[in-house]
Parts: sequence; C-alpha cells; structure tokens
Amino acid sequence: MFKKILSVIIAFSCCPLFPMYASAEENESNSDVQIDEIVESVGLIKYYSLACSVGTKIIHINMNTEGTGTMDEIGFTDIQIQRYTSSGWYTEKSISSVTTTNASGYYLSDYTTSVLGGYYYRVVLNHYARDGSLYEKEGDTSNSVWIS
Repeated sequence: MFKKILSVIIAFSCCPLFPMYASAEENESNSDVQIDEIVESVGLIKYYSLACSVGTKIIHINMNTEGTGTMDEIGFTDIQIQRYTSSGWYTEKSISSVTTTNASGYYLSDYTTSVLGGYYYRVVLNHYARDGSLYEKEGDTSNSVWIS
C-alpha cells in the first residue's frame, strides 16, 4: 500500500515538469527565430516623409527616403494616387517605382501627375531600400487634399 501511495505522489509531482520543460524549450526556439527575422528585415531606412499639395487637376508630391548608408537601390515603390468617394479610398492611378542606385537617400520635390479632379486625393506608397540581398519597405500615406 505504501508503495502505491509513493508511486502516485511521485507520478503527480513529475508530470507537470515535462509539459513545462517542453513548452519553455519551444518558446525559446521560437524567440530565437523571431529575433533573427527582425535583425534581417530592419535598419536600412533611417528617415522618410511624404506630402502632397494641390494643383489644377494635378497633384504635387514631395517624397523622401533616407538610408542608414549608401544603398544599392533606394526610393519609392507601389505608388498609388487615391481618391475619396462616399464608399472610401480608391486607387485612381498607379505609378511605376521611382528609385536610384548607389545613394544614401532619394528626395523628389514637386513630383507631379494628373488626376481627374473633383475629389479629395492622397498618395500611398512604400519607401524602399536595398543593400545586397537585404531590403526594407516602409508603408506611408500622405495628407489628403481637395483637387477641383
């Protein structure tokens, strides 16, 4: 009888250790993977800005992306000119990527494109930097302006 009680006590005292140990090991390995991913995906873009202003059926865009050093390629990708209707924001126009090579930054002042007019407009884009096999994109949305 004493052996049975002792066996039950030992069994209950040992059982919780195994799941806790496995869980801790699992979390430990996941956190290592996440840290590696973060290190590989950030740090190329130091500063960025985006703003737009009004023209007559033209939107004026100021875009700036600054890297932490000289990048193989830097600039702007996935550029969308969006207009607002009562249902929400819709892309009126998409613009090809605008990038430069072997530079630490790229600034475009008064980049213009035509729009239909009669709506509020904004610009949505990704600031982009590539250095070797590493690249980084930072999404950005400008202020909105009424263009008649």
